[in-house]
Amino acid sequence: MAYIQQLAKLRPLGKLEQVSASCHHMGLFNNVGLSAHYRLTGSDSKLRSISNLRDLIFAATGDVIRKHRILSAIPVNEGAPDTYFASLPSVDLNRSITFLKRSQPLATAGNGDDKELDSILEDQHNTNFKSEYGTLPFWRLIILQNPGLGTEFTASFIYHHAIGDGVSGLAFHNAFRNALEAASASPLADFKAEETVVPSEDTSLLPPLGQLHPLPINPSPPSPPATNLQEWTGNSIDAPCTSRWASICLSPSVSKAFFQECKEKNLSVTSALSSIVATVLFGILPPTVEALTCIIPVSLRPWLKLPRGVVNDAIGTYFDATRVQFTRPEQNFPNPGSTDIWSGAEKASKSINDYLSNVSPSGEPYTSVAVFETIPDISAALVSMFGKPRDAAFEVTNVGVFSSPTIRKANEDTPLWEVEKVLISRSSIATGAAVTVSVATGGNGAMAIGFSWQDGVLTEDVMEHVIQGVKKYFEKY
Repeated sequence: MAYIQQLAKLRPLGKLEQVSASCHHMGLFNNVGLSAHYRLTGSDSKLRSISNLRDLIFAATGDVIRKHRILSAIPVNEGAPDTYFASLPSVDLNRSITFLKRSQPLATAGNGDDKELDSILEDQHNTNFKSEYGTLPFWRLIILQNPGLGTEFTASFIYHHAIGDGVSGLAFHNAFRNALEAASASPLADFKAEETVVPSEDTSLLPPLGQLHPLPINPSPPSPPATNLQEWTGNSIDAPCTSRWASICLSPSVSKAFFQECKEKNLSVTSALSSIVATVLFGILPPTVEALTCIIPVSLRPWLKLPRGVVNDAIGTYFDATRVQFTRPEQNFPNPGSTDIWSGAEKASKSINDYLSNVSPSGEPYTSVAVFETIPDISAALVSMFGKPRDAAFEVTNVGVFSSPTIRKANEDTPLWEVEKVLISRSSIATGAAVTVSVATGGNGAMAIGFSWQDGVLTEDVMEHVIQGVKKYFEKY
């Protein structure tokens, strides 16, 4: 541990970062993941066989590390109020990047369900960053290759939640794709991939949320929803936390039809998805359950005191959350005639709009995470939650669409790496909602929906019905 104390100190963790650090330290939450399927496009002559994909990925990853200081930083004294980020002297890519081969080719270029990737992700989300502490970064990159294909692969960026939020996963892959293109276009004679990356002294950590946002607390908070309704939140808060994970991926055409219907009804995709999950849960749970509370994270990036370009590319933790209470309808999906989720979606949309429109005198929406700034010891607060009921049934996180380039570069010989399916995943959190739904849309227009839950909080049979119920809803498109 003496070696850890000798690492260069970068800055203290902000309170929101401390929440993730304490959860990781206590075994309540491990990590977040953003997986993207990459394909090199172009004619055979342009595909200049990427004979050594390993070196190409090493070069691209090294470039991203040098541009993002947080990728060479680790939290020290994670569970303490005085926790801080320290800098690793270097990052060994041989120990941070793992190459795996699929047992069978991935069909349709990353569209459709991917059980093999799901199995890998479940294992990753049950693996923390405590091994070889002080020598390895608080992130990993898993490269899953199709047998015999050097021009496509799935890259899973697994990272500590204090390092970045869900949107940070998109930021990493944007930077990684750009670096892949630059490395792929470089002449072979100039191509060099380092196995050990030294962080750039010219880059610094971005400030924590509390220094970039006033985090206003509402002096007159709205009245809580009806408390006399019978709610379901799964089993009480308990540890240790073993995460379960599964996902589904809709086709681009089904996704497009769903997006269009949301647009026609002037409702967000997140609102509609939240209502779908609530409707499915009501159809599974006993009729005595009258209400379900859903947590909906909200990105605070639009209000950060940073240049827009910096905000868009930032790897950091900058989010808040709002919530909506769904009440049981008279009929439940999947019974005939009860697949209308739009009244619930309107309620969720109103909740989000109320959050965004209820602004402080300084112009930002009032924030829920501001309360963390008033808690001296986050770890102690987490311990006090053990054995108590959860405050929500489920959470829906939607990081949006991965943006793809619309035009090729002028140099015709430059290959273009396209990002197709994108999947956001995460560990379950012992102190959080019973079910977490994570949503992302890839560069190919396919929406992927992931489900994480803590083993023992609800039965596998219930979760299988939830997943199949959500999947069944989209059969109408």
